[in-house]
Amino acid sequence: MFYQMKKQIAITLFAGMVLSLSHAIYGQETESSPVNSITEAEMRDHIFFLASDYLGGRVGPSEEYEIAAHYVASQFASAGVEPLSSDQGNMSGYFQEVPFEKKVFSQEIKWILHSKEGKKEFIHNEDYKILESRTMVEEPLDVVFAGYGISEPDYGWNDFKEIDIAGKMVIILAGAPVKKGKPVLPDSVHQQYNTMMGLQKKIFPILKMEPTSLILIFDEQTKAMVPFEAMPSNFSDVLYKYKGVEGSEQGLKIPMICTVTDEVAQSIFEGQKYDPADIAGKGLKKYRCYQLENVSIEAVFPVLESSEISLKNVVGWVEGTDPELQDQIITVGAHLDHVAYPTGEVANGADDNASGSAGVMEIAEAIAMNPPRRSVVFIAYNAEEMGLHGSNYFVNAGPFTREHISFNLNLDMIGRTTAANKESRSHYVVLADEYESKMVPFISEINDRTLAYPLIFKLNSSFSGSSDHASYSNVGIPSFCFFSGMHEDLHRPGDDAEKIEYDKAVKISRLTYLITMKLANMDEIPDFLE
Repeated sequence: MFYQMKKQIAITLFAGMVLSLSHAIYGQETESSPVNSITEAEMRDHIFFLASDYLGGRVGPSEEYEIAAHYVASQFASAGVEPLSSDQGNMSGYFQEVPFEKKVFSQEIKWILHSKEGKKEFIHNEDYKILESRTMVEEPLDVVFAGYGISEPDYGWNDFKEIDIAGKMVIILAGAPVKKGKPVLPDSVHQQYNTMMGLQKKIFPILKMEPTSLILIFDEQTKAMVPFEAMPSNFSDVLYKYKGVEGSEQGLKIPMICTVTDEVAQSIFEGQKYDPADIAGKGLKKYRCYQLENVSIEAVFPVLESSEISLKNVVGWVEGTDPELQDQIITVGAHLDHVAYPTGEVANGADDNASGSAGVMEIAEAIAMNPPRRSVVFIAYNAEEMGLHGSNYFVNAGPFTREHISFNLNLDMIGRTTAANKESRSHYVVLADEYESKMVPFISEINDRTLAYPLIFKLNSSFSGSSDHASYSNVGIPSFCFFSGMHEDLHRPGDDAEKIEYDKAVKISRLTYLITMKLANMDEIPDFLE
């Protein structure tokens, strides 16, 4: 076990209720149907507990996450969702132990700039700030300037057309390009990038190009609002490195993300063919993206100690009733972990992702009332915020082989609405491009016949971010994700239980239940590939 609990936590398992089961065939629900067991009152109870200050944000490697994991396991048990008895996948009751290496670093970290001008040392917090520190690489990295970090070839702008950023340190500018006082891109596109939230839109596509580090250079407007001196560093002196499964893809790789003082930026670009500082006076004249010549940056992270630990996924299942189909698995999952906020305030993660975790618990309870023909497995993943590692481990380590998993449904934020969708209260469905032509009509048909909830379908290739469904689609398992969208409280202290739209969370959970039951009872699951 990763953390020894400092407190004795009493977990009460409620006796299962004897219910008269009715067929939960979509479009034919009655008041006693299992789908109607998914209620606002129960969703509210789950979310208020998981998103309470008591759980401190459910950061993956923490005692508070352990409490949340035991809570989910207790809910599975009280609903009649069974633990898996498996000698594969590192299972122990309801818990799957996901392997990590824990390293503890000295606070005396620094950069060494190597260039034709010689060597210079830069001190953390004085010369640069670390905004994201899940990856720490100490060998010298080549440096690439990627301009504004925008790829919009349909509008004649692609900063990555002539550069390769894989395995390198990449410098990008905040904001979007302006020429003679006017946006280069159409106004609607320009506005998507010209905000702090626009950085997320930039960064997620860049992650797929696998840079090792990113340096963000903020514009004068941003620096006026948040001066470098006031910007908190998110460096953690403890790093958890996912050990993974040999030969498997190891989830989303999150590079180290930093920002620097103007003096450091000047030193990096000294003597180079183009300096982005010139934009302030010369505009986009001679603007170019390129790999800097004879420049590398070496990060120094002295290690104080190292150890092997594990983080918990929570896994339960309802075994299928058809002997010929029960070995075909449908998985319904949501990540349970959240993030630490750099200022020390608690970010409770009510929408991200207590809401999805609550949905999984409610759906599990409903399906246990009336088991379908195929088996359904329910997972609350750890380490999604660290790079999709919990779902990656489940898919690649077992307890089931990939061949037995027929479909995955993922709930990542089901309780809020973005400003853009305020009037319709639409919710996003995110899926891999190759499933669009067949999966969209499949989901739409079930939705139209039942809840008729307004949905917006988005493809992974055109939508910022990713979630645990990607661990499945990356290995050829059909999957999709319900997602609220990028609202203003995402990963911030404002994501509280009081702001959840509970009627919406119930409807998305009920729709997920109906889709799951449809898949689990079909004679044959369709081939969703185009």
